[in-house]
Amino acid sequence: MLIYTYDNTLEGFLSCVFEAYSSGEQPEDICFESTMQYRINQELKPIETIDEHWKRVLSGIQRKLGRMTWTKVRCCYCASTPDKEMQLYRYIRHGFDKGSNALNKLSHPDVLAIENLYRNVGMEQQRMIMFARFAKIPEGVYCATINPKHNVLPLIMSHFANRFNVQPFIIYDEVHQIAGISENGQWYLSKADGLTLPNTDTDDEIYQDLWKSFYDAICIPERLNEKRRMGFMPKRLWKHLPEMHPKKQTKTITPKI
Repeated sequence: MLIYTYDNTLEGFLSCVFEAYSSGEQPEDICFESTMQYRINQELKPIETIDEHWKRVLSGIQRKLGRMTWTKVRCCYCASTPDKEMQLYRYIRHGFDKGSNALNKLSHPDVLAIENLYRNVGMEQQRMIMFARFAKIPEGVYCATINPKHNVLPLIMSHFANRFNVQPFIIYDEVHQIAGISENGQWYLSKADGLTLPNTDTDDEIYQDLWKSFYDAICIPERLNEKRRMGFMPKRLWKHLPEMHPKKQTKTITPKI
């Protein structure tokens, strides 16, 4: 049983696809070496991430299968499912072997698996965009903590960097232990094991109370439907939503004249 191991990056995965085609091999699995459980009958083959190799695969996907296919591959790679690499590998090979039109046929199990995964990751991406709540810390930087099921931080950083192109901010993914850092519209990702964000400043707590007051004011108690609300706003996200917590203070803002 041939197992490809790689560096747990999208570029590394594409290098594995290149290796499979160039060598004529059919790997039984593609995984990150530190997360796999080795068995006696397995043959491990480390695959080096080589720029020329992964760029050729990227170019081939965009040219032969279309840019939308590449969008799905990039999005699905951010999934936190253990078999995403082999699902994507079979999907890409199916497209190259049968042509781009074959990827539109949901009757094929490899196509259907990626379509379902793409929908799930995309839904989580939209949830993080909608429910990320920023708070200002004393240093003047705005911070948000998120807890997504999938590793969607690389997919949402460009959205916030474009909107807050002059405002430095940090988005911390406490589930996958990474942080997105943006300044002047440029952003990058960094490992953030055990990161603890500073407390918000006093002014920001006042604005959070104002937001809670607005949320309470527009609520119609007679029309509350907790089950439906949890369908749109999963309860696991509530701990990072200020509007779902009671007010901590009753301060008011005095306008400066």
